[in-house]
Amino acid sequence: MKSRLDRVYDKLATNKVDLKSQKVALGLVDELDYEFDYLQEEVGRLSYSVDEWFDEKFDVWFEIGREIYSVYFQNSETFLTPDDLVDDLEKLNSIKEKAEELGIDVNEVYPNWEDHVREIEYLQELDQKFIMQQQQFRDESKSV
Repeated sequence: MKSRLDRVYDKLATNKVDLKSQKVALGLVDELDYEFDYLQEEVGRLSYSVDEWFDEKFDVWFEIGREIYSVYFQNSETFLTPDDLVDDLEKLNSIKEKAEELGIDVNEVYPNWEDHVREIEYLQELDQKFIMQQQQFRDESKSV
């Protein structure tokens, strides 16, 4: 004797309804906002972002942020600053003045005089850029 469930299954298998031949309009299916394939694609993209991409990118972002913070705010890299070279610049200017008083070209007294001054000036420019980058990082960190 067949179980009640078996009898139901038997009827279903032999009494399949061909929706197209019966011209049954399933309007609700047409009202779905997204096709199933598109939905699967979007779920896959979001799943990747949530389960893998975020952790990878967050770790990279955090590490880079820590490195920048270390250099720009904790002085992990100690650079010369214009303040460190105030005395050198004064001495270089004194050398030039003395050379001019003696009627000698400063390069005869100190052959690297011009290069030395240019390096100090370049360091001053770089220091200003460093300060601007420090401020940019500070501003951007607040916006994240």
